Amino acid sequence: MRFRDRMEGGRRLASLLLPYRGGNDVVLGLARGGMLVAYEVARALEAPLQVWVARKVDLPGRRLTLGAVSEGDGLYMDPDALRLSPRLEPMFRNLANDTRADIESEVQRLRAQTFLELGGRTVLLVDDALVTGASAAAALQALRKQRPGRLILATPVATPHALEVVRPLANAVHCVRTISALGSVSEAYDDSRPVPDAEVRRLLERSREPPLPLEVLVSTDPGGFWM
Repeated sequence: MRFRDRMEGGRRLASLLLPYRGGNDVVLGLARGGMLVAYEVARALEAPLQVWVARKVDLPGRRLTLGAVSEGDGLYMDPDALRLSPRLEPMFRNLANDTRADIESEVQRLRAQTFLELGGRTVLLVDDALVTGASAAAALQALRKQRPGRLILATPVATPHALEVVRPLANAVHCVRTISALGSVSEAYDDSRPVPDAEVRRLLERSREPPLPLEVLVSTDPGGFWM
């Protein structure tokens, strides 16, 4: 069953994350689609919201993910993909270096100089879907360097393989629904349109508005599970 849109996925995920409400939490949305989900989570938990940028690195001309790069020097190499050929690892590193400049540019556009202190806090990294888990893995590696008190990953939908990739990198992983054959984010949502820069910045502004009433959240059965 698909979610109507990322906001619905975010509300379902927020219901699953209510035990974190009221703590010293910060919610980070993975740009870009993850921000729509993270906005709903941050509002429900009454937690500050910020954006985090990571990108997959795919083999040019093929639907093969070699790994991912994140701001904050996060780098994840997919061991299964790189095992296919000894030439793929140096190719991946070259592509990753090129991607870093794009990531820094995107960080400046979306967040500028404003950032939240993460040391000692519970950091909830939120994405709209985990297909390979590569982007989330790179982001988790980078965020661990910020010395959070706890590092939590949450998503409405994921493949079992992606959950295996990210589980060793987080203190806990929360997921509403797993889909084994998930091939792209668009397969999880009826509406998975691209999220422009202006929408990300608007969500950051709106996240400062008053939170949702608790009774709205606890009335929804979230399903899902945690690891």
